Amino acid sequence: MASDTKNVKLGVCSVLFDGVDLGYTKGGVEVAVSTETHKVTVDQFGNTEINEYVMGRTVKVTCPLAETTLGNLVKVMPGATLITDGADATKKKVEVTNGVGRDLLSVAKTLVLHPVALPASDKSEDFTVPLAATAGAMTFAYKLDEERVFKVEFTGYPDPVSKVLFVVGDETATV
Repeated sequence: MASDTKNVKLGVCSVLFDGVDLGYTKGGVEVAVSTETHKVTVDQFGNTEINEYVMGRTVKVTCPLAETTLGNLVKVMPGATLITDGADATKKKVEVTNGVGRDLLSVAKTLVLHPVALPASDKSEDFTVPLAATAGAMTFAYKLDEERVFKVEFTGYPDPVSKVLFVVGDETATV
C-alpha cells in the first residue's frame, strides 16, 4: 500500500454538543480511547498468555472551551440553571446544585468533533459520540497572561441497543 501525504491532517475542530457549537477552544481537543482486556493463562503455559479478550472500552473527550460564557457553563454542567433577573434582563447568573444522584446517561447527548478545514456538509472525518455527558468537573484559572478556559471532560456511553460507543466518519453511512 502506498503512502499518501493527503492522509496527514491538522486536528483543529469545532465541538458540537446536542447540535450546539460550544465555540472556540484553546490548547487542543483530545480524544482518549481505552480498552480493558483479560489475558488468559493456564498452568501448562506458565505466565505465557494463550489468548486475550476485550472486557470493555471507554472514550473520553477533553475540550478546553475558550468561550467561557454562562450559556456554555449551563450546557456542560449537569444540574446548572441559568437565571435571568425579572426586572433587569442584563443581570444573569448560573446556579449549580451539588448533583448528588444525577443520572448522567439520562442527560447524555450527541458530541461531534468536526474538522474546521472541512465544510459543515462533509462529515467524512467527524468523530461522533452518540451518548456523551460531562459530570461537570472542570478547571479554569484567572491569570494575567492567559485566556480563561473551561477544561471539560466528556465521557461516552455505549448505546444500550446498538452497543455503539463512538463513530469515526459520516455516521449516516449504512451497510
